[in-house]
Amino acid sequence: MRDLMPSSPSTRLVAAAFAVAVIGLAVAGCDDEASPTAPAPAAPAPPPPPAPEPAPIQAGDVVDRETLKTFVEAAAAEAAAQIAAAEDAYAFFDANFRPEGPWRQGEIYLFAHHLDGIQFFHAVTPETEGLDRSELEDVNGVKFLQEILAAVASGGGYVEYRWPNPEVEGDEDTGSPKVSYAVPLTIGDLELSLGAGIYLPVTASHVLNRGNLQQFVERAAEALSGHAADRETAHAFLDANFRAEGEWRHLDIYVFVITMEGINFFQAPNPDWEGTDVSDLEDLNGVRLGQKLLEAARAGGGFVEYLWDNPEVEGDEEDGSPKLAYAVPITVGEEPMLLGSGIYLDASEQ
Repeated sequence: MRDLMPSSPSTRLVAAAFAVAVIGLAVAGCDDEASPTAPAPAAPAPPPPPAPEPAPIQAGDVVDRETLKTFVEAAAAEAAAQIAAAEDAYAFFDANFRPEGPWRQGEIYLFAHHLDGIQFFHAVTPETEGLDRSELEDVNGVKFLQEILAAVASGGGYVEYRWPNPEVEGDEDTGSPKVSYAVPLTIGDLELSLGAGIYLPVTASHVLNRGNLQQFVERAAEALSGHAADRETAHAFLDANFRAEGEWRHLDIYVFVITMEGINFFQAPNPDWEGTDVSDLEDLNGVRLGQKLLEAARAGGGFVEYLWDNPEVEGDEEDGSPKLAYAVPITVGEEPMLLGSGIYLDASEQ
């Protein structure tokens, strides 16, 4: 049968060549990489740049004890990293820690002492550098530099004391509450205490002068403002937080709140006074205390001086003792009121 007969050698060669060509075309068509029209693969994306190192905390960021600690530790780390030798330390401090900027702003600044109490550096008072400050005391006799050096010997720590605050009226003799934090710093054979300080928020126990009284009243008004949606809420907050001894009441330092009609809304030591009309209240010399307080609040805040019986003073029941109040306006719900406090004055403040 003709169909079953083998083909000739030349026919087989042609068929084989044709088959090879077909297979080659098929393979080329399936290989995208070999196709001259296929796009080149995309280059891998470059890795993202490394995140920048966070900037060290700056003087303007210091607002409380924790940020004070972080600030001092950052300054010590900066000094240790940048100062090559002990003899270079003062020049570095003078060039970097003295000018207003990252390491000094307002009342936030750095100071350094040798471990024997000799002042090595002070950003604000260079005239004290080289002086022995080991016996330095605050107005209450606290030898706070010795306490700072003791804290440094333990690896670092806080020390509280009172010191005049240039931004507070009338605290030259009594000082204002302050806390410092200090750490050890070693550069070669130079061993230092490096620290900084911040004035603390004034509580009732801190009120010793006009400026502290104003700070205390303004803090109290700010604290109340977040809990003054209505009369009931405001009074409950005052009753729970301002009545007992603590942050907002200490001995004869307490808070009172009066409506602008002169009705006593809150009186920390005397709840029986609440609801009474004090608009015509007078001191022992006939000064219309109630009206003076209302006038001070309407003016945006102010002081009122008067005479009042001081429970701590024997024999002043008729003449009274000098007292100073400070009052500011507040709003309870939509009702205007005043919040105030007072302090008995000593002879230096009269």
